[in-house]
Amino acid sequence: MSTGKPFSALILAGGQSSRMGQDKALLQLNGQSLLVHMQQLALAAGASEVLISRNKPGFIQDASGQFGPLAGILAALKHCTSSHLLVLPIDTPRLDVISLKLLLQKADGTASYFANSPLPCLLPVTAALSTLIATQLHQGLRSVKSLLAQLNAIAVPISPSELLNANTPQDWQRCLDIFSNGKLYAKA
Repeated sequence: MSTGKPFSALILAGGQSSRMGQDKALLQLNGQSLLVHMQQLALAAGASEVLISRNKPGFIQDASGQFGPLAGILAALKHCTSSHLLVLPIDTPRLDVISLKLLLQKADGTASYFANSPLPCLLPVTAALSTLIATQLHQGLRSVKSLLAQLNAIAVPISPSELLNANTPQDWQRCLDIFSNGKLYAKA
């Protein structure tokens, strides 16, 4: 899939943020919320629409808030208007446009993800995908990694430091330190 083809983006911001102790989507980065930051990243990468999975009024909500990212993806598929869906977790602020475009280019019409993590990922939007996710959830399997394996997704190399996940206050402080030092792409 070339980056010239339309794609939708989904930001997964429906978690409970229990390890962070506060709503990760509302954390401030360079004067804006992490949610706004991730929306801008998706648009800069070329998304034709940005969907937000967030178990709050005004957003796409899971049928049940307890089934993790797959439930958020399944709920968003009903709203997706493109043939592919770029799924972005809310808590990876170090991602950049260049890496996301690489992920899109390497997919060539199939599913792709970064080799070190199942999220972010790019999924083909099909009825079969919805069925596959629904079946997996019905079986109690909540693993995005398992879904990607079933889709024979392409693993795209990336620096692990770019996928720094901000799950705890310490992780978030580390991200802020990297951003404030102007070392956006420094090794973590």
